[in-house]
Amino acid sequence: MYEQNAPDEAFGFGVVFSARTMSELWKNDQETHARIVAASVAVSDMELRHPRATLRYGGFDFSSISRRELLLILQEQAAEAGATLHFGHPAAPGGIDEADVVVYADGANSSHRDARPGRFGTTVRHGASPYMWLGTHAPFDAATFSFVETENGHFAAHAYPYADGMATVVIECDPGTWKASGMDRTGDFSRNSGGSDEEALGHLGELFAEHLGGHELIGNRSRWATFRTVHNERWSDGNAVLLGDAAHTAHFTVGSGTKMAMEDAIALAAALRRNTDPGSAFAEYERERRGPVARTQELAEPSMRWWETFGRRLHMAPAQFGLHFMTRTSALSYEGMRRRFPDRVDEAEAAYRTSGGAVGAELVAAAGAVPQLSAVAAPLLTGSVRLRNRLVEVMPEACGDPAAAVRAAEARGAALVLVREAGPQGQPGHRPPVVLGRLVPPDPQAADLEAVGRPPLFAELECPPADEWSPAGDDLMATVRALVARGVEGVLLTTGAGQPPGWHRLLGHAGRIRTEAGAAVAVTAPGGWAPDPHGTAAADSWPTRIHLALITGRIDLIASAPPAGTGATA
Repeated sequence: MYEQNAPDEAFGFGVVFSARTMSELWKNDQETHARIVAASVAVSDMELRHPRATLRYGGFDFSSISRRELLLILQEQAAEAGATLHFGHPAAPGGIDEADVVVYADGANSSHRDARPGRFGTTVRHGASPYMWLGTHAPFDAATFSFVETENGHFAAHAYPYADGMATVVIECDPGTWKASGMDRTGDFSRNSGGSDEEALGHLGELFAEHLGGHELIGNRSRWATFRTVHNERWSDGNAVLLGDAAHTAHFTVGSGTKMAMEDAIALAAALRRNTDPGSAFAEYERERRGPVARTQELAEPSMRWWETFGRRLHMAPAQFGLHFMTRTSALSYEGMRRRFPDRVDEAEAAYRTSGGAVGAELVAAAGAVPQLSAVAAPLLTGSVRLRNRLVEVMPEACGDPAAAVRAAEARGAALVLVREAGPQGQPGHRPPVVLGRLVPPDPQAADLEAVGRPPLFAELECPPADEWSPAGDDLMATVRALVARGVEGVLLTTGAGQPPGWHRLLGHAGRIRTEAGAAVAVTAPGGWAPDPHGTAAADSWPTRIHLALITGRIDLIASAPPAGTGATA
């Protein structure tokens, strides 16, 4: 093994392992497992420190250990197994290629991987939010997430204990806050190339003084960075194979790179034991690890995006904010939250139902046929839109009797009926005699979009198949902003024809529209969907998915076409 650093040199502070990772380690190396457990701190709770309340969630078992202590254990175990370790000895790219097997485990910026351009099919994508990895002597007994509001924007800190009297702290903010706070001007390393951003440390320590209990933040080559998401089409090339961050990365909010590297190492060692041919071993290793890595990266992407935009949700009631946080990925569903944290879910639902105040209470009293325990029964108060519930029906373009169709939709419980802006023979500007809301063309330059004295305007837009932070998502947002500037108050986001986006992707675009453009968002429901009378149905059913999306403020309304045979069509 060739390592450019000294044996006791480690960057960063603590490393976190889930119970599942520790179980896999125990199956393969019980002695190393025992040593890591003895040097670790067990943590089971997560604590969310919203500016207006603190929420606790228990039952998340994981272990954290000092990075330096972990490296010493692994070094000693490797030496005892017969490995020859070379410290302070960086291996130049290409310098050891004559070996039978060469493992590149030199991180996301792997120089060995990049020395073979195009051979692994490497892509690297940078996240948006600057973050900094720090330490502190402040006492924490849980994985703690603290949020601070300042005149320049919002900061968040992730903290967890990893040794007696020591904790890791990761602080991040969005790019606007970073620049407005002057953090882009704090790092002058011309005279201390290996040092930390001391000016930023001092400022951040002041911002989080209440959460640190008077303790200082500690740096270890700590500087602002943005997360790099690494993908490789191939993990091996000839006698070389990638491991850990050199092969793949996943945002630190769902798991550490060290954890994934150790799981890779276990799988690679087992494949090499079973195959005398390195190429066959590499293929087996990659087949085994591709699935788990892809799953972790799928969870990491929405988690990273959640943290990049957390400031846009701090206005929410703390319980709703907490539920939004806990369900930011598909790993934990509404039913999972209801089973594990019923009190927290009850608090979020109560905050959601009472957000309309006295006006909302009056609207709820007139909810009609909509079941009261379902989130769709809550009123919506936004802009000029005042609705007694969250149900929308969209009239077909060929509507023989609009007035009768609207009355039928209201009888089915819909609080808003959207009618397309076109009359008989498609005459532009013609409106049926009874309209509760209008669907306008999605062209921001279309004339006559003023909403004054008219029913609320909604624009029907198709959800892109890419995620909300893609160029397609940026284009959608530009269209929405232009429409809002011309009087549109809501968006009907549809999946359109062809390949529909996944539910989480649809919610991602809806959430971005809500937080950035301030428009009410209705999303289309699958055929046959109906509110569940009890608010909770089978795990991850459509009623519970929609219920959760409404409670957490990811969408405002749920839309559907009128049922067949209702007489709504010509």
